[in-house]
Amino acid sequence: MTDGRYALSLDDEEHARLRAQAAGAGDRERDLWARLGVGRGARIADLGCGPAATLLGLVDLVGSSGELVGVDSDPEAVRRGRTDVDAADAADTVRLVEGLAWDSGLRAGRFDGVIVRLVLVHNGGHEQAIVDHALSLLRPGGWVYLFDIDMTLIRVEPPTAPVSELFERLERFERGRGNDVAVGQRLGELLLAAGAELVEHHGRRSTRPRSPGRRGPAWAAREAMVAAGDATRADVARWDEDFRTLDARDDQPAHVSVGFTAIGRRPRGR
Repeated sequence: MTDGRYALSLDDEEHARLRAQAAGAGDRERDLWARLGVGRGARIADLGCGPAATLLGLVDLVGSSGELVGVDSDPEAVRRGRTDVDAADAADTVRLVEGLAWDSGLRAGRFDGVIVRLVLVHNGGHEQAIVDHALSLLRPGGWVYLFDIDMTLIRVEPPTAPVSELFERLERFERGRGNDVAVGQRLGELLLAAGAELVEHHGRRSTRPRSPGRRGPAWAAREAMVAAGDATRADVARWDEDFRTLDARDDQPAHVSVGFTAIGRRPRGR
């Protein structure tokens, strides 16, 4: 069982990647928010919110009468998120607190919706407790939105240094921490076990060209991998040089991944 600490270093590069990731997800999720009834006055919590990128994308939808609360165990993520919230002039709507995804301290039954996005894969042993807690925060009829991955399906085509090796090292590292690297495939089971009504659970394959300069989450975990003995300083130096070589190429490999979405609702009788 992990201790809930996020292994990816939240430096400026990783912060920018998370903002870009949330922006891309927001484009894909716009129809989802409409189907879930996210609108003026909605109260939404984000467990494992990072620097609040997802919540900031919902500010215009919930309006000034809405309430967006993010919880993260990393003080640096909360600090950076608060800075971004202030910069967006959204402090009246978005509130960030330090806490655990399975024990947030938020009031039970208060929220219309709870988001748990790319959190379970980093919290091995706590997956069910996180989903149970998310459901407890909902009013009857409220929704939980889970999004996660199966690391075993992530790759670049064709296999390319150093990206392919980094994916393999990251998967080994996360398994060693006790994380379920294929948890995306279990999202529906977790919702049902929590007592939710399962609305949907599906996967979506994404293929896109690698962007030069983008090193991704495996690179952000390099220091943690070195500390755990899953990489060496020599590995990091070699990967850095390989990235520089790859960035200079015109022919970039394709990044392939599969993301899994699951929606559950708290039964109205509970």
